[in-house]
Amino acid sequence: MNQDLVYIDEYGLLGSNFYWYRFADYGISKDELISVGLTSDRVQVHKDIISTLQEINWEFQETLNCRLYIKEGYRSAELYRLVYDKRVEKYGQEMADKLLNIKDMPHASGKALDVALWDQEEDKEIMMRSRGDGPESLLTDFYKDRTDEEGEQYHNLQVKVKSIMEKYGFKIGPRNEFFHFNHSSLNVRH
Repeated sequence: MNQDLVYIDEYGLLGSNFYWYRFADYGISKDELISVGLTSDRVQVHKDIISTLQEINWEFQETLNCRLYIKEGYRSAELYRLVYDKRVEKYGQEMADKLLNIKDMPHASGKALDVALWDQEEDKEIMMRSRGDGPESLLTDFYKDRTDEEGEQYHNLQVKVKSIMEKYGFKIGPRNEFFHFNHSSLNVRH
């Protein structure tokens, strides 16, 4: 095990590994996941960012009345390759290249995160987009010019999350997804 990685649940943070639950959606078998080192839904991150994540979690609770939920932290290079290859098979290389940064592999550092908001009272994720709006709704500013109540709500939540994450040294990743943040100590092209 990488000595620089820690499990977030040991520090009072919430999360689950995205691919542990969604592997079948991408044509991946459980055995393939295990072969690349993913053996449970527990999320790991680099130890240097854990106290920052605890502060972000506190601020989410104070300002947004919800918890930080990490949908993915560390992802091994082997898991990156497996997911990339499966996405190429399913969606083609152009789409796979749009959705995965296979060159820099920021999640392999343990300092890149996919985040969500968690409603503790209802014990569920607070949605920051509608899946019915397609993959484009994963990008920042998709809802910026929407005037309907739902679109405005999604945009406002995304802006608030981005603001708090940036306050604590994170930046939106180069793919411009509203939920993906790289810590400023991570050198990834923006």
